[in-house]
Amino acid sequence: METMKAVQLLAPRKPVLSELPVPATPVDGLLMKTRCVSICSTDISFFEGHLFPSEYPVILGHEYLGEVVDIGAKFDQEGADISVGDRVVYWGQTDFGGFAEYRTLRPIFSGQVKEDIFEADRNFHDDHRAAAVKIPRELSDLEASFIEPVTGALRSVLSNPPRVGDKVLILGTGPIGVIAGSIIRRLLAPNVVVSVDANPARNHFAESQFSQRAYLPDELIETVEDSTFDYVFDALPTVNVPDEAKDPRRVAMRKLRAGGRYVLYGASQEMQKFDTWLMLAKGITITSAPFDVTHFPMHKTANVIASAMQMLLSGVVDGKALLSTVHKFSDYDGLVEIFENYRSTTDLKTIVDFRN
Repeated sequence: METMKAVQLLAPRKPVLSELPVPATPVDGLLMKTRCVSICSTDISFFEGHLFPSEYPVILGHEYLGEVVDIGAKFDQEGADISVGDRVVYWGQTDFGGFAEYRTLRPIFSGQVKEDIFEADRNFHDDHRAAAVKIPRELSDLEASFIEPVTGALRSVLSNPPRVGDKVLILGTGPIGVIAGSIIRRLLAPNVVVSVDANPARNHFAESQFSQRAYLPDELIETVEDSTFDYVFDALPTVNVPDEAKDPRRVAMRKLRAGGRYVLYGASQEMQKFDTWLMLAKGITITSAPFDVTHFPMHKTANVIASAMQMLLSGVVDGKALLSTVHKFSDYDGLVEIFENYRSTTDLKTIVDFRN
């Protein structure tokens, strides 16, 4: 039996490099050899124990680029035009499976309408299929691995866009905040887009990409009047701030005007603090782009992922600027060190490179 190497998580902060069977090609899907996987803060949340799979072990990684090495006998080529050797990126099909030398995919491409819905055990309906896009030659492997996070941010912004002329606050300038801010600033005609982050290096980068002013948290509290913004995009990870008056989510709500909108992107199964009084007093609308495919079907995300790729190709999102580090998959100890130190790094995106 042919085997592959994979990074499995046995429990929070307990990764292991395993030797596993190469998965069988789905009869209606693809077998892909992994080329690149970008590390996502969701991977780190699972690693740290802020998010939990239904069972362990799991293979982390989902910001994935693979090369097609086998095609199932009943794979539907209508609207797909997939051949062995093509590169494919997907969105969906759970948060797992990327940090392995091979993985399978049952894709939906833009224009196709298919579904294989199941009730996931984390309180939403998921699809065994995933939205996917074939990568053109002009997009490099390293940039192509950013299509997945651009898709996630774009789903959220398209579902809950700011109004023309809105004053926008981006909460957190990690990669998703930068991507969302770039889309909003360049395409959606806001009055102003500013941002806040505790990391000065990320603030500097945000100002080079989209932000007309990047604040440190105390600066935002002290220098920006309450009820200033119309729209907040929350791209923060799990946050624990001892001083509740300085909790960034509560601060952002104070800075929202009455009737303002608060778009939640980052997910955590660890409870976070939202100020119900401010929500009620100001009539703040809190919203999101759901994972649940009964509300946002995967075939619609297939159209979003095609647009996300175009945003990288056109420079609406600067993929080259997002890239900080390329790390070889063969250096397992170094990869674990990246997981352990992710929250303190000044890097934006680290790509794990599986290519020889």
